[in-house]
Amino acid sequence: MSKVNLSISVDDNHIDRMAEVVQNLQSVGLKVEQLMEGLGIITGSCDQTKVEEISQVEGVSHVEPDRQYQLAPPTADIQ
Repeated sequence: MSKVNLSISVDDNHIDRMAEVVQNLQSVGLKVEQLMEGLGIITGSCDQTKVEEISQVEGVSHVEPDRQYQLAPPTADIQ
């Protein structure tokens, strides 16, 4: 099972209860890495199969998986 990094937005009605939202996210499998309480953002990682369950946690308004990209090396023909 592969891990995925997530950015999770907390809805405005739950900003003042971030600790509760974090606890609920951890209980469904999120490994919390960073809290940005002023912005209502939680970052973390989980098994890819848990993303849907995480999006259903009370207080979660949006779940965004990290996007990965790789630039070509400077010596590559196409830049």
